[in-house]
Amino acid sequence: MQTAADLRTLVIRRAGLKRRVALLSSDDALAKGLEANGCTVLVDPESLDALKDFGPEVVVAFDGLVAEGLSALDGLARAAPTAELLFSFAHAASASLLSRALQGKTSVRALSESEVRAALTQAGYVVTGRDMVVTPHQPSGLAVEVDAALRQLFEQLNPDAAADRFLLCARRGVVASSPDRVPGLASVIVTAGDAGLDALTGTLASLAGQAHRALEVLVASSFAPAEMERAGKALKARAGAALLAVSATSQDPAARLNAGLALARGQYLAFLEAGELLDARHLSSLVERLAAGTEAWALATPRATTSPPFDALAWCRAGAAHRGLWLIDRDRLGAFPLTFAEASPHFELLLFLRLAALFPPAWKPSAPTLDSQRAASTDVEGLLQAMQARPLQALVPLARLLRAPPPPNVEEVLRDALEEKSPTAAKVFARAAGLVERVREAAVRAKDQARRERDGEG
Repeated sequence: MQTAADLRTLVIRRAGLKRRVALLSSDDALAKGLEANGCTVLVDPESLDALKDFGPEVVVAFDGLVAEGLSALDGLARAAPTAELLFSFAHAASASLLSRALQGKTSVRALSESEVRAALTQAGYVVTGRDMVVTPHQPSGLAVEVDAALRQLFEQLNPDAAADRFLLCARRGVVASSPDRVPGLASVIVTAGDAGLDALTGTLASLAGQAHRALEVLVASSFAPAEMERAGKALKARAGAALLAVSATSQDPAARLNAGLALARGQYLAFLEAGELLDARHLSSLVERLAAGTEAWALATPRATTSPPFDALAWCRAGAAHRGLWLIDRDRLGAFPLTFAEASPHFELLLFLRLAALFPPAWKPSAPTLDSQRAASTDVEGLLQAMQARPLQALVPLARLLRAPPPPNVEEVLRDALEEKSPTAAKVFARAAGLVERVREAAVRAKDQARRERDGEG
């Protein structure tokens, strides 16, 4: 990510040396920088005809080009069909603009990257490069802590919110294909590290028995094609299922997961490790749970968790960060970045908490549907220590803020007060309290014995 002062430097570097550059702006400093690189520069041409006559190799444009609409890109493509386009524009989803808008303040005209890319594609361009630019932070008028927390929340939902501007590089050509999202399809990313081929075979056979029919399984591993063919025999024989081998030689499980994520086409995402087995209703029950509500992801209940409501800390310690328990609906996540933190021992726990901080999951107590010998990470304290510089911001329900604290333990308060005044008195109190507790327990046992004898006589 570059600062605003670097924008001219970025453009000059991208434009290259000794080229014919059309600068659709009256920026004298930028024009001089391009000329210093030996470029022949046409500054702010009067018309598309003037641009065509110049025959540029590079066209540099800014927001003003599309002040009347993104269709201006079509005219530019006709006037300079062979030129590389360097286009910089204000980012509509930047944290700075969003914060100003929420406070009712006017903002500069800005564009979303997706609409610019769509317009470029319509005009026959292929995006070949992308730079993010940030401007010096201007105080918003809000309390500093609130302003910082608000910006962090925006960046958790969409990390590109940190960018105030983009610089896209594009050339006319054939657009490379990319995975299209398929509604209703469940993509299951299976990672296979040290587990043997038999473990993978069992996992794929368990997926072949899933009641959810539209299924895509991506295996991120270093197994040879012939080995994958044998392991996935049962799955490939099932109607409605597809098996894709993803080459992943890294020993980092997060890297293998990300390699599968890059190719997954499904609306729903699930994650397994070779050797893990699923009940036949695992995926379909989670899909049904999401369909019944508005949540962005659903959890199968971990064995150690028995009582509502969902509590992130309690669930983490109960093992809910095990990725085999999750089903994610990508259509409901918006621009939330679904990636695992590579080279981090907390990668699974971190994504679980990043999701839970913004998207409370759907769940209900049920019998276990995942058979796994792998323990989920529960090192919440280690994760918090690692994230001190960038703590997660959460959407906290008002009821949680207003929840009454538990009543104080009078005995502990009194013992602590005595300890401060006299350790000897505190020890005497502790012995007395222990005696009282033993008497209380004896009374309870006597009462239970009397009740049993009475019931027996009856």
